[in-house]
Amino acid sequence: MNDCRRYQDLIEEYLDGTLDESRLQDLKAHAAACETCAEELRRSDVMREMIVDAFEPQATAKDAAAQILAKCPNWSHKTEAWTFHGRMAIAAAILLAAGAILGFALGRSGSVPIDERAALTRAPMRVAGLEGTVLVRHEGSDTWHALKSDAAVYLGDTFHCTSKSSLTLEVGDKSTLQIVENSMLALMSSDGETRFHLEHGHCRASLQSPHGPFFISTPHGRVEALGTEFTVTVE
Repeated sequence: MNDCRRYQDLIEEYLDGTLDESRLQDLKAHAAACETCAEELRRSDVMREMIVDAFEPQATAKDAAAQILAKCPNWSHKTEAWTFHGRMAIAAAILLAAGAILGFALGRSGSVPIDERAALTRAPMRVAGLEGTVLVRHEGSDTWHALKSDAAVYLGDTFHCTSKSSLTLEVGDKSTLQIVENSMLALMSSDGETRFHLEHGHCRASLQSPHGPFFISTPHGRVEALGTEFTVTVE
């Protein structure tokens, strides 16, 4: 039992995405000989998939949390197992609602390894302000990562501000673009002209004059920045 208790701790780490490869192999070897832990591990895989599926690009953190809890399987026939996984599901939902996204919930197949990041084109802009949890997905990838304040910006990057979050990009000499919570913005071009695509949400530009061609496209059309201050909203 004490041995299984130690492996349950490893299963919790697996569930929150912090278990390294060597200990994961140790856990799998134990689960191959222990049906109780094997069942816990299978349920963890189900839970991971539920959280990934719940956090679709246009879903708010609150929506994702509600979907996770709604999809929780009825495992009450094994009370101890349900108590453990129910607690983890509720914890995940609370973290999502608070905007603290679990690392494994952002990972999908097709991610861009760090050593291939050089193949991406770095854009001449930087993260000038970051509040809460903002996710970024690089071009050619379907994996979301939590954006850091010192992160580089690349062409094709898509930014998703979760609940109670905002992002400010410095797009030129003292020029900025800000997106607020529950918004999704993609950087399309910055060579000769600056072009973004606002899929949904709200963004506000503050541009120094004179500035080069600056566009924000939306599902409803394209907006060209002729002045120095403008706002675009997509419901």
